[in-house]
Amino acid sequence: MNYRLVKMALLGLLVIVALVLTVVRNREISRPEFELPELSDADFDWIAARIYQNEAAGQSRYLTWWGEGEDFPSFGIGHFIWFPAGVDAPFDETFPDMVSFVQQRSPGNLSMPEWLRSLTPFDAPWADKQQFDQARTATDMTELQLWLDATRQLQARFIVATFEQRWQNLVLPAEQYQRLTALLQEMAGTAQGLFAVIDYYNFKGLGDNPRERYQLQGWGLIQVLETMPELRTGEQSLVELFSRAAARRLGLRVKLSPPERNEARWLDGWLQRLDGYVANKAQSGTLTAD
Repeated sequence: MNYRLVKMALLGLLVIVALVLTVVRNREISRPEFELPELSDADFDWIAARIYQNEAAGQSRYLTWWGEGEDFPSFGIGHFIWFPAGVDAPFDETFPDMVSFVQQRSPGNLSMPEWLRSLTPFDAPWADKQQFDQARTATDMTELQLWLDATRQLQARFIVATFEQRWQNLVLPAEQYQRLTALLQEMAGTAQGLFAVIDYYNFKGLGDNPRERYQLQGWGLIQVLETMPELRTGEQSLVELFSRAAARRLGLRVKLSPPERNEARWLDGWLQRLDGYVANKAQSGTLTAD
């Protein structure tokens, strides 16, 4: 008898059994359904207005923006990222998907600029910030600002739809997904909590992109939800806890970021945005989650 072959066969069998047990165990932990409350047109208008204020100070001139030190411009109420040709930044590019979403749902495309519609390939047509700034008063840029201003509600719908879809398709260990989804569903049960998770997702991402890390530490929605139990004292609302957890993750991001990016210059503004989630319950507007 070839004992070496028998030993290898037994080891292989053990591996198969372990895999089967893992699959069975994960199936026993049912993957919970995640679903946001049904939102009305007025809700989407309200979400759009608040994100517009947070990202663009509620001013149309900031609907087209290229930040200092960035390799790409940002557009719309959510400052959706658009890469010029050749740029490979470690962030999710969202502007092309937003344009496609809005284009499919807007009657007559709401005067979408022809130059944008016919752009091939669909790369940002400015090579750098200097070129972008020189074009700020050009007709093409004005047309783009007007289109972005006219489609604010649809942009809010894009943010909410992609958030819900991406969370439903999120690949995480079963126990972790179950735990975080339960917490997220609880957050979405109030108007304040619902807006906080939607805005933060648009603001700093889901947290599942392995490139969006500094020294292996992320700052997206997943990481904030994971941090919340560490800070729970029993004396805070869920939204206050979320805001504190987000502040901790963003503070860590700044601490671990490359010095040449000087991310500390943004931290005060980020923290003010987080404070806005809990500053005034009356700001919940017409959202139907309460």
